[in-house]
Amino acid sequence: MGGAVSVAFGRLMPVAELSATAWAQAALVLHLAAAYGHDPLDAERAVDLLVLLGVHPSADAARAALSEATAADLEVNGPPALLAAWRLVMPLSSQPRGWVAVRMVVRRLPGVMPVTAALGVAAAVERLGYRARARFRTS
Repeated sequence: MGGAVSVAFGRLMPVAELSATAWAQAALVLHLAAAYGHDPLDAERAVDLLVLLGVHPSADAARAALSEATAADLEVNGPPALLAAWRLVMPLSSQPRGWVAVRMVVRRLPGVMPVTAALGVAAAVERLGYRARARFRTS
């Protein structure tokens, strides 16, 4: 998958790969929530996703960001919409920086990037699965 993405997107590969990974991780969390008897369509799953994916450090911070984003939907052209979008997206900025750092290091070693990316994503998904199971098992 990573190879096909890199051929299709070239320099935009980190963005495309990060998007695909986030999509798969969200699906994993929602499936685990359903497996433990939680409604995956409940609004609280969005809070769970933001906390489990590390976008926000706590459920309260995630709820605040979601409420700002929801309120800003009513006023799309105004500054509150930009502020709410920034508050939701800003914590994600550290993840692309990590990908760029890895790419800079492995650029000098051809063929290492796919292996490094696969190992990193596999480890991240495994940790996410453990956190999600712990979260949904206890509630």
